Amino acid sequence: MKNALFILASYAATLALATDTVAAPQVIDTEIKDPSRDRVIPIKVRAPDSVGKVPLVIFSHGLGGSVEGGKAWGEHWAANGYLVVHVQHAGSDIDALRSEFRDGVDNPQRRMGNIATPENLIGRVDDVRFLISEIERQQKANATSWMARADLSRIAMTGHSFGASTTLALAGQRYPGPVKTISDARIKAFIALSPNATGQPRTFPERFGSIASPFLSITGTQDGNPLAPDRNLSKAVANRLAVYEHQPPGDKYLLFLSEADHMVFNGNEQQRIQRLPQKNVSDATKTQIYDATKVATLKFLDAYLRDDASAKRWLQQDAVKVLGSAGEWKSK
Repeated sequence: MKNALFILASYAATLALATDTVAAPQVIDTEIKDPSRDRVIPIKVRAPDSVGKVPLVIFSHGLGGSVEGGKAWGEHWAANGYLVVHVQHAGSDIDALRSEFRDGVDNPQRRMGNIATPENLIGRVDDVRFLISEIERQQKANATSWMARADLSRIAMTGHSFGASTTLALAGQRYPGPVKTISDARIKAFIALSPNATGQPRTFPERFGSIASPFLSITGTQDGNPLAPDRNLSKAVANRLAVYEHQPPGDKYLLFLSEADHMVFNGNEQQRIQRLPQKNVSDATKTQIYDATKVATLKFLDAYLRDDASAKRWLQQDAVKVLGSAGEWKSK
């Protein structure tokens, strides 16, 4: 454990030194409106201190979250030159969760379950689609806002929990029924924090077997089910691992971190809805989880949005050595 901590800390320090002389990213809280759905979409933009177009990374929060979800990850990516947009999704955000409480639903798991609907998942996907289309429209109109900075040939989709489900949908997860997929070909790479395979295991090969784009799955040994925290932890973790296991070979990666629970991957300690049952985790271990997540996600983005050969080599060869006992790394 000490070796893993030392190596990860060294990597994190190296990354920090690389951005020490760069001004902090500009943070913009704003919103866009989709007139076709009469839907307002709050967003938080982190624009890097650089000139010219840069790759775009979109983050989707979990159930009951907001634009503050993914704060640690977004800050890290933006400090390293990415334009990051955190999207808030009406119907499954903090406002919806509060509305459930006002309606008399006093159990937090029931409140989250009530907003984890297929309709809300589709709404989230449409939010992301509209965001990309609106940036395209603004660029064609020669807008000079932060939207002009986005290189739309280099887009990554990321998300936590229900945001990971949003990410999987856009990556090409298949569904039963007449509409098999709601993917978006404009997105080139995907990062899912706490992804989840639901339904019958016999359907997993079909559901995840057609995801061809580069994909990084991140989960942990304590990553239980927030809608049923008292149920079998090992089964919940197995369902998260199944997303990677049933994807086809080719630019697929798994980061499986020791002691990491569900909400740590939200990337914002202030937004923990509740703690799932887990062992007491030291501050050093929490730091290790954050450092590993930051290092792995940045290497992944560099490899597939910047075509960085050294980053891709790190993912395929060096990550195992760097992580050590911090967790398990797989690639295929």
